[in-house]
Amino acid sequence: MRKIAIFLVAGLFVSACSNESIEEELDLQSIELTNKVKTQSLTASESTTYQADAYLVLSDDFTSQMETEIGEANGKINRKLSEIGMYVVESNESGFMEKAKKIKGVSNVLPDLQLQWVQPETTDEELFVSMSIGSNESFYGYQWGMEAIEAPGAWNLGFTGDGVRVFILDSGIDAEHPDLASNLNTSLSTSFVTDEDYNIDPGFYFNHGTHVAGIIAAADGPSYSDGSGDFGVIGVAPKAEIVAVKVLSEYTGSGSFSGINAGVVYAANNGADVINMSLGTSLPRNGFYVELPDGSLSKVGANDVAALINASQKAITYAYQMGSLVIVAASNDGLDANHTSNLVFIPASLNHLMAVSATAPYGYAYDTTTDLDVFASYSNYGQSLIDLAAPGGDFDYPGSYYYYDMIFSTISSGWGFSAGTSMASPHAAGVAALIFEKLGADATPSQVMTVLRNSADDLGKPGKDAYYGYGRVNAANAVQ
Repeated sequence: MRKIAIFLVAGLFVSACSNESIEEELDLQSIELTNKVKTQSLTASESTTYQADAYLVLSDDFTSQMETEIGEANGKINRKLSEIGMYVVESNESGFMEKAKKIKGVSNVLPDLQLQWVQPETTDEELFVSMSIGSNESFYGYQWGMEAIEAPGAWNLGFTGDGVRVFILDSGIDAEHPDLASNLNTSLSTSFVTDEDYNIDPGFYFNHGTHVAGIIAAADGPSYSDGSGDFGVIGVAPKAEIVAVKVLSEYTGSGSFSGINAGVVYAANNGADVINMSLGTSLPRNGFYVELPDGSLSKVGANDVAALINASQKAITYAYQMGSLVIVAASNDGLDANHTSNLVFIPASLNHLMAVSATAPYGYAYDTTTDLDVFASYSNYGQSLIDLAAPGGDFDYPGSYYYYDMIFSTISSGWGFSAGTSMASPHAAGVAALIFEKLGADATPSQVMTVLRNSADDLGKPGKDAYYGYGRVNAANAVQ
C-alpha cells in the first residue's frame, strides 16, 4: 500500500469560514522560493519542427483489401478507428505517405504528430514540503474553488454525480489514492500511451491526471480509523464514477494525435456521460515541418493542417453523437484566440464541446472574502473560443502565500497545489456530472450544455464575452 503525504508548505491550514486574514489568524512560516511557477507556453510557430512516430491513413474503407494494400506499402496497422475513418500506421519506409495516398479509397495520409499537450510538472518542488496529518485535519479549507462555484449548494440538494460516468483523458491516475479509489472504474481504465499503464508509478510527486481527477470526483471521505472525521479533499461530483484514460505520457506530458482521438472514441463507446480533456496545444494554420519516422523532413501545408483539425473534429463529433459531453481546457498561453488567426487551438477551438477559461482569487491567504472570480493571468481567451469559466487558480499575487490562490487537489500519494485551465476544466466537468444526474439517463449533451450556459454566473460584459464566455459555472444554480 502506498503511503500518503501532502504537498504543501509545512504548518499551513486554511479556514474557509474565516473573514480574517489567514496570515493574522494563523502562525505561518514563510518559505522563500527561488522560482514560483513554471508557465512555459505551448504555443506553436511555423518555425517549429514537430515529431511524428506514425501516420494517420484517412479512409472510410475498412475492408481486408485496404489492410492488405497498406501492408504492401510497407505499413503496419497499429490501430483502426473506423468510427472516425482513421488507420494508425507505423512505417519506416521512405516515401510511405506518397505511396499510401495512391491507395484506392484513401482520402489523405498525415503524420501522427507527437505534441506537448501539458507540462509534466506545473510547480517547482520548492513549493512543496511533505508533512504528517493530524487526527482531525480536513483540507476543504484549501478548496476555495468549491465555494466559488457553490458546490455545497448542489450537495445540499442531494446531487453528487451518483450514477454518472466521467472519463478523464490525461496522464494517468494514482489508482490507489484513498480519495479516488472508491470512485475509479479500474475495469474500464486504460492507456493509449505505449509502454505506460493507466495507473501511474508509485511515489510522492505531482501527477497532472491525478490532480484533475480529484477536482472532478474526490470522494466524500475517507474517514480516519478512529472515527474522528474525514481527511483529504472533495470533488465537485464526489459520487461520480471516473474512468482514467491515459493519452499523455506521465513523464513528458506529450501524446500523439491518434492516441487522443482513440481515447475520445473509446470513452464514447463505453458510456461516457462526460469526457474531460485538461489538455491543449496550438498549430500554425499555414503549416509547419515535421520529422517523419524515416528521419526525413516533410512540410505539412495548410490543407494538411485543416485535415488534422478535421480528424480531431470527427472524434469530438462522434462522442457528441454518442451522448458524451466533451469539456476541455482553453490552454495557458494568455492569448486572444480572436486575434491570433495564424494559430488554431486544439481541442478548444473545435465544435460540439465546451472550452473553459480560468478564474482565481487574488491574495486569498490574506483575505478569504476576496473576489474569487478574477480572470487568471495566463488563461487563453476570445469570444469565439471560450464557452465557460471555472476556478483554475493563479500565481501572480506578490505575497509569500500566493499558492493559496491555486487549486488544491490529489496528487500521487498525497495532495498539492497547481494552477491552470487544466484545473478549470474539471470544475466544469464536475458540474456537468451533477446536471446529468439531475436530468436522468436520457439527458443529451445539448441539454446539459444549455443548462451550463443558463445557470452560469454572468461575469464581465453582459452575455457571452471573451473572458468568461457565458459565465463562471455555478453548481447550485445548475441543479435547481
